[in-house]
Amino acid sequence: MIDFDVPEEKQYSARISRQKLMEIKNGVQKYVFAGRRYRNVNFTAAQLAKNIGTNTRYLSAAIRLHYGCNFSELVNKLRVDEAKQIMLEPHSTLTMEDISYSAGFSTRQSFYNAFNKFVGMKPKEWLANELEKKREEEEKQREELKATAPFGGIAFE
Repeated sequence: MIDFDVPEEKQYSARISRQKLMEIKNGVQKYVFAGRRYRNVNFTAAQLAKNIGTNTRYLSAAIRLHYGCNFSELVNKLRVDEAKQIMLEPHSTLTMEDISYSAGFSTRQSFYNAFNKFVGMKPKEWLANELEKKREEEEKQREELKATAPFGGIAFE
């Protein structure tokens, strides 16, 4: 009998064997994480379920159990992390729109919404903060190098 007070994912996760849950988790790691399929704008739970030999209900239950979120949240979190890496690449001339598509988002707005949800700020704000941290760290390293160099940091050739 179905218990309507218990979320559907929990009902399904209770019915799935430990072995099957591990198979699904391994499949998710292989196809989503290692294969970075989340960068495909059209990547769906149905495709993933088919690729790893399960159904979407079992997949959703396993993702909820192992990662504490649903499929869309998992994929969007990975896409945001991908976008952050792209933004930090040196000499990048990509626009935020280019970055959003490269990370797998279908629209710039969905990218901004997900970024704000997971990071708590707009992408450009985050990037400015990260670049400032990097600049401060480099300055600190230069100061430490000067302090430890002989003759007060004066270089002789």
